[in-house]
Amino acid sequence: MKRDICFFCKNMILRNTAAVLLFCTATLHAQQSTFDADNENWGASGDPVNTTAVWFASGGLPGGHIRVTDAATGGTWYFEAPAKFRGNKCDAYDRYLRWDQYTSDTTNAQQFGGRPDVVLEGAGLTLIFDNAQNPGLAWTHYDLLLRENSGWRISNLAGPAPTEAEFRAVLANVTALRIRGEYRSSADFGGLDNFILESSFRFDLDGDDSSLVFDDGFATDTLCDPYSPVVDVDAVLFSEKPVDSIVLRLLLAPNVPDESLSIIGNLPAALSVLQHTPGWLTLVNTGMATTADFVAGLQAVRYANNAPVPTRGERFVAIRLYGVCGDMGVRYAYLRVFPAGDAGLDSVANLCADGPPANLFQTLGGIPEPGGYWEPALPAGMFDPAMNTPGLYSYIVPGAGTCPGDTATVTVSVEQSFRLQPDTTLCFGDVFLLAVPSGLADWQWSDGSTGAFLDISTPGTYSLSGQTAYCTFRDSLEVAFFTCETCSFYAPNVFSPNDDGRNDTWQIFLPCVWQNFRLLVFDRWGNLVFSAADPGLVWNGKSQGEPVPAGVYIWSLEWTGERYGVFETYRESGGVTVVR
Repeated sequence: MKRDICFFCKNMILRNTAAVLLFCTATLHAQQSTFDADNENWGASGDPVNTTAVWFASGGLPGGHIRVTDAATGGTWYFEAPAKFRGNKCDAYDRYLRWDQYTSDTTNAQQFGGRPDVVLEGAGLTLIFDNAQNPGLAWTHYDLLLRENSGWRISNLAGPAPTEAEFRAVLANVTALRIRGEYRSSADFGGLDNFILESSFRFDLDGDDSSLVFDDGFATDTLCDPYSPVVDVDAVLFSEKPVDSIVLRLLLAPNVPDESLSIIGNLPAALSVLQHTPGWLTLVNTGMATTADFVAGLQAVRYANNAPVPTRGERFVAIRLYGVCGDMGVRYAYLRVFPAGDAGLDSVANLCADGPPANLFQTLGGIPEPGGYWEPALPAGMFDPAMNTPGLYSYIVPGAGTCPGDTATVTVSVEQSFRLQPDTTLCFGDVFLLAVPSGLADWQWSDGSTGAFLDISTPGTYSLSGQTAYCTFRDSLEVAFFTCETCSFYAPNVFSPNDDGRNDTWQIFLPCVWQNFRLLVFDRWGNLVFSAADPGLVWNGKSQGEPVPAGVYIWSLEWTGERYGVFETYRESGGVTVVR
C-alpha cells in the first residue's frame, strides 16, 4: 500500500509509546495525494518544462509518483498543490505536512540563497520554510510541523517568525502551497510522492465518486422528472471541530421561483432550517448537532422544478459549510435536468429563391424548446435559399440517458424566380413581343400595363413584376437596336426658295443612326454657301442672308453611320438646282 497516514502511525508505534495511538486516531482523515492513478491535479511553477506535473505509474514509494522537469531558463521551479490542499485548513494547526521527494542530480547542488523550500500563502501573508536537508537521489522523507515556532518565517528566510494568530490566519484561507523541486543551476528533474496534509476536515458530496465528479462534488443521473437529491447516499462530512451551518443556493436557475430547494421528511432534532428564498436555504446547528446530523440534513434536501415546461440543462447548487474557523469551503452539486423534450409541431416553410435566410425554428408549430439541432445540419437553424437544398429538415431535441427526446420536421420548398428572356438586339423597324411567363398570378410591366404581352419597338430597359403563390419576383432585360441594312439617304435635286410655301427649302434626309454628320454646299466658283452638322437642318437658298442666284450648286456629304453595331464613314456628293 502507499505511504499514507497509517504507514506513519505504524512506524511511530513501533518506535515510540502507545501515546502515539491518540495522534494516529485523530489524523486518519488527513488529506493526501498518493498518485496511485494519476497526477491528482498537481502542477508546477517557476521554470518547468510543463506547468502540469507528469504522472508516472511506477517508481514511487511504492507505486506511482509525479515528476517535474526543469526548463533551465532561470528561476526555481516548484511543485504546486491542487485545490484540495487549499481553502480553510484551520484544523491543521499544530499538525504535520509530510511528503517524500527526490532529485535527479545532486552535483553542484545549492541552496539558491533566499529561495525557500516550502511556501504557504494565505490571508495576505507568505510563510516560508527552509529544510535542513535537500532531497537526495533516493526518496527523502520530510515532516514539517505547522506551528509558528517550528522554523517558519514571514516573506523571506531572514524574516520574522509568525505569531500564532498569523499562522492560524494563513491556515484558515490557504491560497497556495508549493514544494521546491530545483536545487541546482543546471537542468534536472524531481519527483514527489505520499503528500499528506494532516487536516482532518473532509466534506465530500459523493464519497466514492460514483457520479464521476471529483473535487468532492456530486452529479445526478440524468433526470427525466425535475426532482432530485443534491448529495449522494454516501456523502461524507468529517470535522473534529463543530459545524455551525451549511448554506445551499441554487445558482443561475432560469425559472426561479419555479425551481426550489426544500426539505423532504424530518430533519435531525439538532438542526433547524432557514428558507430564505425558494432556491436558498440554510441548515443551522441548534446546539449539539453532529456531522452525521448535517449529512442526514443534506440528504433530506431536494431540488424541485414546477415550471410547466422545465428548461432542459444543468443546474448548479453551491453547498458552503461554516465551522468555528469560519468558511470551510464550498462543494457543488450538478443537477442534469432533462425532462422529455418538445421539438414543437411539424410545419411547412415556403420560401423565395431570392429571399433572405429563414430561421426554421421560428416556423415550427407549438412551443419548441431551444437547444436542439438540425438534420441535415443548419447552423443556428438558418436556411439560405441561395445555398441550401429544399426538402425535409428535422429539428431534434436529443434525449439524455433514459430520458426521451423529440423530433419535429419542416418541409421546405423554394419558389424560383421567373426569368424574362436574355437581353436582346433587334433590327430597326422590327417589333418585339414580350410575353408574361407562366406561373404568375398577378403582374405588371414597367410601363404600368398589365397585359399578357408587351410590344417593344424602341431601345431601353423593360421589366416585369409578378406574384407567384408566395413570392413577388422581378426581372428585366435590355433591348438594343441595330441598323441591319445599309442606310439609304435621299437628296432632292431641285427646290424653289421663292417663299410660296412649296418646296422652299432643301435638305438631305438620313433616316438612320448617324454620328459626325457634315454637309457642305458650294456655288460654281467653289464658294461655300451652306453647311450643316445635322440632317435636320435645312437650306433656305440664301448665303450670308442674301438669296443665291438660280443655277446648279454642288453638295458634299460625309457621315459616320452604324450597321450591326459597327460604325463606318460614308461620303457622297451631288448637285441641286435652285429655281427662282
